[in-house]
Amino acid sequence: MSVYTELSLQEMQDFTKQFDFGELKSFQGVEAGVENTTYFVSFDQAETVLQIFEEQGFDEIPFFIELNRRLSEDQVPVATPIANQAGDRLFTIKGKPAALFQRIHGSTLSPISIDACRQMGEALGKMHAATQTYRDLKRDNHRWNTWWESNVDRVIDLVPEDHQTTLKDQVARSKQFVAKAASLPQGIIHGDLFCDNALFNEGKLAGIIDFYNACDGCLLFDLAVTINDWCSSSTGHLDADKTEALVSGYNQFRTLTSDEVNQWPQAAETAALRFWMLRLVALARKREGGPQAPPHVKDPNDFLDILVARRTDPQCDLISN
Repeated sequence: MSVYTELSLQEMQDFTKQFDFGELKSFQGVEAGVENTTYFVSFDQAETVLQIFEEQGFDEIPFFIELNRRLSEDQVPVATPIANQAGDRLFTIKGKPAALFQRIHGSTLSPISIDACRQMGEALGKMHAATQTYRDLKRDNHRWNTWWESNVDRVIDLVPEDHQTTLKDQVARSKQFVAKAASLPQGIIHGDLFCDNALFNEGKLAGIIDFYNACDGCLLFDLAVTINDWCSSSTGHLDADKTEALVSGYNQFRTLTSDEVNQWPQAAETAALRFWMLRLVALARKREGGPQAPPHVKDPNDFLDILVARRTDPQCDLISN
């Protein structure tokens, strides 16, 4: 991610001397992304990633560190947070919270294969089975129905005219799903498990990254977010083979309940709405300007296509087959 907080060699040496990995060999800022400062940091005995959090405060970061620590202990492929010699995992760099993680060696996949979908389903099922037991770890979902309902007026003029009624109708439909979702299995969800948040090495899933949208939530919704990105064709419709592979992998570690299967079409619609709204709000922020305006916004219509497909596609009930 982009380097907002620059560190000199001396500053990096001062920070890294608290770890038992030998001498600092090198460090390099990563010039991608828009939220946090990231460095690849190499020691004699370890390859690590340093993240300096630019927007989240010291009260938020312990949740993400503890979540990744527990998932790593439960054999979910994630970046393990590293403790210093005193056992601390949360640090302060130039007044900002920071954490050091083991580096996952791999890259994103394109195109996405059926086998990759199966592996992702397995990892997500394993993660959801684990997070159902993390009862003491809590974080509210700040982009649930109250958020998208409150932003409709802000974005409505950015929606193609022939789909403005689609947006309003889907908000109403998803409000009904939200009411039902409260009675479905809950746990900590990733919330943003797109293809670019999974790294593969020689065709094998090496790790899931970017947990900064993780929160308490409906597990089915998280599965729908993942399927919408991993299994959609260029027209927004679900690829049957990819969807079957991902769900099959998921069910190996956490079997979907009959209630979840029944609510799948509404969950898939709601997941599409969530990210259509996210991109529309980002576009509105860019139009409004100001220091928090995003420099780049992905096309909201990609998720409009997915939403329309979920509302009309007979393949949307694939997980019940």
